[in-house]
Amino acid sequence: MKMNWKIKWKALAILAAVSLTSSLAAGGAATNDAPPLRLTLAQAINEALKSNPGLRAAGHQVNAAEGDASAAARSRWGGLNAVGSYSYLNDDQLIRPMSSELLANGFAGAPWDRSQAHYGVSYEIPLYLGGRLNNQIQIARLESRKTAELQEGTRWQVRFNVISLYSTAQALDQAEAALDEQIAALTQTKTNLDEMVSLGKRPDVDRLKVVEDLEAAKSDRAGVGADRRRVVTLLLSVLGRDPAGDVMVDAQAATPATMDNASSTLPGVVDNNSVIRAASLSAEQAARGVKVARSEFLPKVYAGANYLENTGTTIDRNEETWGATVSVSLPLFEWGSRSSKLKAARARQATAEELLRQTQFQTQAALQDALAKFTAAQTNVDAAGARVAAGTEAARIEQVRYDTGAGTIEDLLRARSRAEGARAALASARADLVISAASINTIAEKEILP
Repeated sequence: MKMNWKIKWKALAILAAVSLTSSLAAGGAATNDAPPLRLTLAQAINEALKSNPGLRAAGHQVNAAEGDASAAARSRWGGLNAVGSYSYLNDDQLIRPMSSELLANGFAGAPWDRSQAHYGVSYEIPLYLGGRLNNQIQIARLESRKTAELQEGTRWQVRFNVISLYSTAQALDQAEAALDEQIAALTQTKTNLDEMVSLGKRPDVDRLKVVEDLEAAKSDRAGVGADRRRVVTLLLSVLGRDPAGDVMVDAQAATPATMDNASSTLPGVVDNNSVIRAASLSAEQAARGVKVARSEFLPKVYAGANYLENTGTTIDRNEETWGATVSVSLPLFEWGSRSSKLKAARARQATAEELLRQTQFQTQAALQDALAKFTAAQTNVDAAGARVAAGTEAARIEQVRYDTGAGTIEDLLRARSRAEGARAALASARADLVISAASINTIAEKEILP
């Protein structure tokens, strides 16, 4: 009699795999020679927060964004550059413009040469760009803050992935234990029936029915083992370890999480999680982008200074020049490109604002879904506990009835199947409760539930 709860374990393992958003570590050569890794849930979470490749990549993104923001802020002070040029002309020309020397010494005494080199330093600083530079600096700073928010969200998602996979592995361990007990009981029953059939005390059809259920239980056991292997592989990947290894997890806790009065304060907490904050920063960036596009219609003012050595290579004479300038650039006509850029920037701002609203609605919807699943999981844990007690007692009674000849082998096998299925259902319900509590904590980004 094949147990239909096997499908639930496969679905649970697949859902745990789909929930992964962090990058998986690249595995080395497959080997199972190493002893299983023994980890508590707290140790697994701590290791993932230190070694998860996706989270480490998010940290590098934060550093990169901070560097970009620093570079943008320092650009307001302009830049000092070394400059140089060499030219070979068709005829002698003045090394540098000069008027006083021409008046004093005449053309013959001026520095003429056709082979000239000019080198020195120049410095330019923006004085006014119509607000463009300031808004670009603010956009870079907002990007730095946004990557930090995304890193925080990734931390909570990695934490949820670890809890989800760890709890699934615990539940699968319970399912394996239940199936092992059923296989042992069916094996013993088959041994007894072999002897009783040989003595003519029981029909051979009873033995065949036990054999059928025994082989079905072995098949279920192999399927649950494969599901656990898949979950362990994903867990090791989240931890940044070789997926070819194995993990031993703690026994599943019997004490479920409780909501208490925390649900009344959750909506306000969720309104300010990292996902919403990042979307809000994107909207602010888009608003700054509109100001940048608008600045293209305004004049731009630059100040500059330079110091040069001007050399004639054939006359072996150096002349120094220096100067300071202030330049103004006023845009007049660019075939409508500035207007098109402004229109596009406003469209991006509207998009960012709508995405912010969508993110807020989706987050609240996810919270309500998580709360509903948590409530359902609490009910399922209570119901599964009652099923275990009833199923265990029913299996004991059917065993007595069968031993005394009052019951059939079908009744006994069905009772055993229901009892072991109830144990697996209880493990599944407890895992669902832990995962739904972790989902609430992840959405709120706070330790709302233990």
